[in-house]
Amino acid sequence: MCDALRIEGQPWLLRRYHPHDSDGLSGREGAFLICSFWLVEALVAAGAPAQAEAVFERLRDLQGEFGLFAEEVDPASGAQRGNLPQAFSHVGLVNAAISLCR
Repeated sequence: MCDALRIEGQPWLLRRYHPHDSDGLSGREGAFLICSFWLVEALVAAGAPAQAEAVFERLRDLQGEFGLFAEEVDPASGAQRGNLPQAFSHVGLVNAAISLCR
């Protein structure tokens, strides 16, 4: 299932649901950052800490001008989308960082 949620060409970015599903809203769905931070935790739990760290660094580099994260990022441009700042994206960042330190 995780592979179906990955953004093609940027496997460190995940959607929040399958691209063929609809949320009923117009427009394209971006990469949902908390899901992408969950990927870091999953990789650590699966015994792939080097891969997890590489994903974490890619995600960390997506932070906005003031070090903040929105709920989504545009996969093509890297632009922050949706609510900014978004608390649960930052919770995902912190939890992913903690899992890397264990």
